[in-house]
Formats: sequence, structure tokens, C-alpha cells
Amino acid sequence: MGRLDQRDFGEFGKFSAQVFNLMDWMPLRLSAISFAVVGDFEDAVYCWRSQASAWVRQGIGIVLASGAGALGVKLGEPLIYGGNIEFRPELGLGDDADADYLDSAVSLVWRTVVLWLVLLLLLTLAGWVGG
Repeated sequence: MGRLDQRDFGEFGKFSAQVFNLMDWMPLRLSAISFAVVGDFEDAVYCWRSQASAWVRQGIGIVLASGAGALGVKLGEPLIYGGNIEFRPELGLGDDADADYLDSAVSLVWRTVVLWLVLLLLLTLAGWVGG
């Protein structure tokens, strides 16, 4: 599943997993905050705080819970993976996710990109004015 851990790669796997978690800490949370700002703020923050810790990999749970809350959908149905059924905790509030929500998800990502571009522009302008 794309994970490096001690069983497969020994000490290197353990070290690389720790480094990856350290490097991924800030971007995961910035993405979740961005989803909250450009989506349904209250539901996104509520889902992040109350549901993300139930996910196996908490970092991914933060982004999924925040995104689901921002969109107003429920995620987390059982998934058949490699012939086995993998049960995943429920994330989000509202309706069950279906194909109609794909446009909303794409729109959420585009609004997030625009938010970060505007913030970058404002920081650049502040640097020019202050310098």
C-alpha cells in the first residue's frame, strides 16, 4: 500500500516513515485548513477534530475528514482491496458520496488553489512594498 515500515525494510523503513511523517505534517494541515476556509468551515473543522483520529493513517484522515466536511458528504464505506474487505471509519457529514459530488470536489480543489495563489500574490506584494 505504498508504506515503508520496519517489517519490509528494517530500520531504513522505520526511519523513512518517520521522516516522511515529519515532512508531511505541515502540508496536510495546511490543506485541511484551506478546505475549511473555501468550503463549509464549521463542518470541516468539526469533522477534522472529531473524526480524523479514527482513520488508520491520521494524516490522511485529517485531509479526508476536512474535505468531506467542507463538501458536506459522508465517506468511508467498506472497500474490497486485494480480495479482502477493508472496513474504514465514516468521515464527514451529510449525504453519501456519489458521482454527483465529483464536480464539487474538483471545485473545492480549484478554490483552494486560488486561495494559495492569492496568498502568494499578497506575500509577494508585501515583500515588494516593504523592501
